[in-house]
Order: sequence, then structure tokens, then C-alpha cells
Amino acid sequence: MGLSSSTAAGLLWVNSAKTTLDIDRPTNTTSLGTQVTFSSEANVLEFFLFSSSASTERGGMNRVKNVNQDLATISGFAPLPLWHTLGYHFCKWYPVSAEMLMERNANFTTYGFPVDVLWSDIEWAQQNNDPQGYEYFKFNPLNFTDQQITMMNTQIEAAGRSIVVIVDPHIKVANDYFVYANGMSLQN
Repeated sequence: MGLSSSTAAGLLWVNSAKTTLDIDRPTNTTSLGTQVTFSSEANVLEFFLFSSSASTERGGMNRVKNVNQDLATISGFAPLPLWHTLGYHFCKWYPVSAEMLMERNANFTTYGFPVDVLWSDIEWAQQNNDPQGYEYFKFNPLNFTDQQITMMNTQIEAAGRSIVVIVDPHIKVANDYFVYANGMSLQN
């Protein structure tokens, strides 16, 4: 995106190969402007140029909005974030249980803390408190019984809050862990 006193311009460079962008500003005072070089290692050359003047066309939007409107028409409009993600969050690493989350939820309500989202760190998935036992998509049965999970969800929802469980980007290697077993079966 470039902006001058009278126009705005934008370039959308579409290429999935490794691409470099070099911006070179002149060092002497007699040269005007900036040289920009795009370089992609492979694939089809595909780019879109957008430009808009300071006129009041297109519903009176300014020139930057015009260029962004054109860009979004091609690339897609950014979705709005989930409403609860904009609120106040409580997140702390600590060995977690359904009882502890329900207690924190009740305390935030009792003491008037403006909390919208409770986060549960990865211990929710630590099976039987085994340090090597993280199995995501399964709650630790020692700290989260089915009855406790139902009660925890009900209480947090009734307080107008949401809960997020953290998932680290790794999967335990164990043939008896359904996520690992299903993933391995897809390779065959």
C-alpha cells in the first residue's frame, strides 16, 4: 500500500513459492521515489494493482478505504473475532481441576472481577497425573469426572463466561492413544 497527497495504491502479489521483497530508497537527494522489487522463485506471475484518487466516488469513501475494499473483494473480507475473545481473560499455569475452575469462577462472581473467559492450562489433559501422559481431547479422569465436567460447564456458562482449554502442538506417541492411532492409520 502506498499513499500520496492525492492517491492511494496497492499491490497484491499472489505466489506460493518463496518470495522476497526488496525496498530500496535512493540515497541522493536528486532522486524521488522508492524502488520496490518483488521476486518469487517459481510459479505463475499473478498480481493485482489497485489505485484510487481522493475523489468522492463510491459512496464517499476515502482513497485508502477504496483500495482496501478492492483488495478485500479479491482476497476475502476478514471475519470479525469471536465476541468473547475481546473480553477479560484469566489464564495462569497451575495444576488444574474441575473443582478449582468452579471455585475460581464462583470467586470472580462473588468479588465482582470482570472476567469473561477462563483458561485451563495443559494439565487438564495429563492422564492420571503422569508427566508423560498428555493426551489431548481427553480430560484427566482424576481431576475431571464426567459429572464434574458437566457441572463446571453449566456453572461457567451460567456466569456468562466461556472456557478455553490450552492444547500444545504435539501428540503423544502411544498406540493406545486414539489420536495417534488414527493419525498413523491415515498414513497407510
